[in-house]
Amino acid sequence: MEAASKQAPTARSRDRDSRRRSREQARERVIRAALGLSERGSFRDLTVDEIAREAGLSRSAFYLHFHDKHELLLVAVDEVAQELYEMADRWWHGEGPPAEQVRRAIEGVVSVYAEQAGILRVATEVSTYDQEMWALWLGISERFIEATAEHIRSEQEAGLIPRSLDPRATSEALYWMGERCCYIYLGRGEQTPEEVVDRLAPAWTATLYPGVIPADELRPDESAGGGEIASTSGSE
Repeated sequence: MEAASKQAPTARSRDRDSRRRSREQARERVIRAALGLSERGSFRDLTVDEIAREAGLSRSAFYLHFHDKHELLLVAVDEVAQELYEMADRWWHGEGPPAEQVRRAIEGVVSVYAEQAGILRVATEVSTYDQEMWALWLGISERFIEATAEHIRSEQEAGLIPRSLDPRATSEALYWMGERCCYIYLGRGEQTPEEVVDRLAPAWTATLYPGVIPADELRPDESAGGGEIASTSGSE
């Protein structure tokens, strides 16, 4: 009896884990269904019935996961934002030479954007007419901008970034440059993630670390077959 009582919680735990995984999988199907349908038309015109049918669920099953399609998108965007924050943190709180941190952070952010371009494209569309999505979008942007500005200030204290740069203004300019590049080049499939990184990393580095870390250090060295990072001193 004692052995059976010890095994029972384990069985219940496995059952809870199985139910949780099933809910998560169904929830992901709903999100993918909504995004897939929005590729063929406007998210604004989608109905819950269409999304549920595309996901292989009943209308009532849809409401077990989301109150409506609006909440579905808000949740999906918030989850992607968390992934983007984690990647950006490679620079905000990373270790190693600043040039390497900048490139690693941009590589991470670009990779997430490329993978989740559908969600972010729809969020941009919806933010033009939905106030709650617009507020969420601005909140996500503000968190990135303020964290970047704060890191610029700390790098200025360390003598790495010129004090002539205004942290907030510089952060805003760099953020929106990156956001627009990702939206235009990745959202529309006009460039590969690698090409976008090679546009953004040198620009960020040249802006933040002029004379300290040459921007050319972040460009792939074509003479080395494209797999190495050029190590230059900045001299001609």
